[in-house]
Amino acid sequence: MPSDLYPHLIPSDDFLEPVVHCDPLMFQLSTFIQRNNRRIVAIGAISISLLAAIGLATASQSATPMWVTTHPLAPGAVISAADIARIDATLGSSQQNYYRGSSRVIGNVVTRSIGLHEFIPLNAIAQAGAVSDYRQLPIGIAKSDLPGDLGAGDRVDLYSIPKDSGKDPELVASNIRIQGVDNKSRDLGGAVTVLFLLHDREIMPIISSFTTGRIVVVRNAL
Repeated sequence: MPSDLYPHLIPSDDFLEPVVHCDPLMFQLSTFIQRNNRRIVAIGAISISLLAAIGLATASQSATPMWVTTHPLAPGAVISAADIARIDATLGSSQQNYYRGSSRVIGNVVTRSIGLHEFIPLNAIAQAGAVSDYRQLPIGIAKSDLPGDLGAGDRVDLYSIPKDSGKDPELVASNIRIQGVDNKSRDLGGAVTVLFLLHDREIMPIISSFTTGRIVVVRNAL
């Protein structure tokens, strides 16, 4: 529209089409994606599957067959095939404390309570002829020297706290199981009677520690 025919009108940029600047590289990339969309999705799916397979293979290589219980086992029970199951597990450094799936545990006797679906500790069973080496020992522990919710089946360490403040505490027995706790004595206050199942070699060091101090019960986290 010639402006000299309509001098009262002022040309405006609003009527001009905007100029779109397009990056050639981005245009080519967009075109490539549109043309190869299905191929890109297929490659992505294959890559994810490969990564998942590698992850499963790595996990299976690091897992070790271990024995676990199929139901709770009480002291004195003779382990049968129905009492245990073999599973693959990754326990890290704590694996050395439990029986592997390659170990022969059937026919052995339980010396300490083992819970449901629990890995079998090395010190929780013994050969039938070695059971006579274990004794039940009741110990009176001060109420303030043991966990408030301590119960049968817990695994604990026993420390001797010397009366002489110049001496350091000493580990007397480690990784032993609680056979029972007299909750009636707990309610009365004072000493709480705790029943332990100990090997013969563990009994004398514990009894001797009472002459030089007191016993503190520390529950294991694992």
